[in-house]
Amino acid sequence: MQSINHERAVQLFELGRYKDAIAYFQKAIPENPNDWTSKFYLAICYINLEQYDDADAITQTLLEEEPNNPDVFYLKAKILLQKDKFKEAHKFIDTAISIHPYDADYFGLKAGLLLHEKKYEDGLAKVNEGLAINPKNAYCLNLRAQLLTKLNRISEADETVEHILYDNPEDSFSHANVGWVELENGNTRKALNHFKQALQFDPNFDYAREGMSTAIKSKNFIYKWYLKYSFWMAKQSSKNQWIFVIGLYIAYRIGVKVLDAAGMTYLVIPLVVAYLLFALGGWIMEPLSNTILNFDSYGKYLLDKKQKASGYAFGVLALLGLINIALFYIFSIDYCLTLAIAFICALIPMPRAFLMFKNKAKLFGISYGAAMILVALIAPLFTTLLTTQIIIFLMLIAFTWIGNFGT
Repeated sequence: MQSINHERAVQLFELGRYKDAIAYFQKAIPENPNDWTSKFYLAICYINLEQYDDADAITQTLLEEEPNNPDVFYLKAKILLQKDKFKEAHKFIDTAISIHPYDADYFGLKAGLLLHEKKYEDGLAKVNEGLAINPKNAYCLNLRAQLLTKLNRISEADETVEHILYDNPEDSFSHANVGWVELENGNTRKALNHFKQALQFDPNFDYAREGMSTAIKSKNFIYKWYLKYSFWMAKQSSKNQWIFVIGLYIAYRIGVKVLDAAGMTYLVIPLVVAYLLFALGGWIMEPLSNTILNFDSYGKYLLDKKQKASGYAFGVLALLGLINIALFYIFSIDYCLTLAIAFICALIPMPRAFLMFKNKAKLFGISYGAAMILVALIAPLFTTLLTTQIIIFLMLIAFTWIGNFGT
């Protein structure tokens, strides 16, 4: 018979009050050191709270106590997946399947691993094995919709989405997942509707909140095309991603030489700026999207203080950069070009810094961006404008190498 503490813990667990449940499970375990169920639930609580090291420690104990229990191997694989240790996760989920090959969730987790590794065909095969066991398994159905979308099998993905919503009409995860599938397929309006429903069922569901935010941002023309590019790049293997990036750089270099040879040097600077914005898009798109949401009547309520500050910083720097570019072209003021380069280059470190959790990383990013602008203001007093511009570009390149330290 289970203790009162265990029964209360399970009640809290079923209500989604994982922090409160942990306290009762921790009381229940000493009352019965062989209480395997309390330990198992405790590990799941830690997973749901993203305390993966604590979950891993409990799971390791369970493996020692129950070395042939497939659920424990499944739990261990889940933790390793969250830690991005895919190779180890494969070993544990394969063991779980070999012990008990009749649980659809096991095949779903295996498919999820393959999805992360961009092995979409293999993942689809595994998820279909899971659905052969249980055709209504929500985990497998959601993964199938994602995998079919990655494989551009849109009609099949839509059919799977219909099954998901028919079987789980009030499930927040299903609606959020369908929302992301619709968003990747370019159906922004449908995506917004599903994210809205997911948040109605669970107002604190971050997966749905992030989706809602992204969908609202995608109403902006520039962000919509960048999002398409991001989804497309995410489908590619690491090798193909590098081929594309290198090819883009070669095309950019050829473009600069052609413009120079044709005497159209006035187009070189815009080309350089466009290339940098595209190549460094991953650094600027979140601050840019925050700028967009700051001026959206509904979107601004999805932003926290850090995101709003990031958006305002990006907007001010971008505006100053554009004003100085206009002054350079209209009045041929060379100094304005130097200032424009500084403001645009500062878009990389400064707005992003406001999103950092660590104060040290935040201070570093803001200081680095300010230093770029300071160089543009002061350096021309001691050297040429060209040298100043080169210094600012070198600072930008250096930041892309060191900017992740401490984040």
